[in-house]
Amino acid sequence: MKKINFILICGGLFIVSALYATVGAQTPAKSVNDGVYTDAQAKRGDVLYKEQCATCHGDNLEGSGPMPPLAGKDFLGIWQGKSVGDLFEKVQTTMPATSPGSLTPAQASEIVAYMLSAGKFPVGTTELDSKIEGLKEIKIDMPKE
Repeated sequence: MKKINFILICGGLFIVSALYATVGAQTPAKSVNDGVYTDAQAKRGDVLYKEQCATCHGDNLEGSGPMPPLAGKDFLGIWQGKSVGDLFEKVQTTMPATSPGSLTPAQASEIVAYMLSAGKFPVGTTELDSKIEGLKEIKIDMPKE
């Protein structure tokens, strides 16, 4: 009898664990449409963008020649489906082109917040993190109309 109870308990724990893992796996990742930056952060990013990025990427983030656009349809063609962490890492480690890697993590997240704002993604109440781990969980999607 004790052996049967032990087997039933173990089996029940296995089923509960499997259900928990399945439900957890189905939880959608956070999206840029969930308001992942603040207006104040995007405004700080706007100032930094004008200082560090506009010379190459244009005043309106439109890109020019080999410099890719940082907002709009062409930007989404490159970044849709990737994570904000991927974008943050690209900005933080390779920009500005004249001094790659010179942006602090906070500056990079402010510039990314500005890019999201320019891309018409909704503003939220919490600032975009400046640590890549959390940013990897945020998916870049099409903006909701």
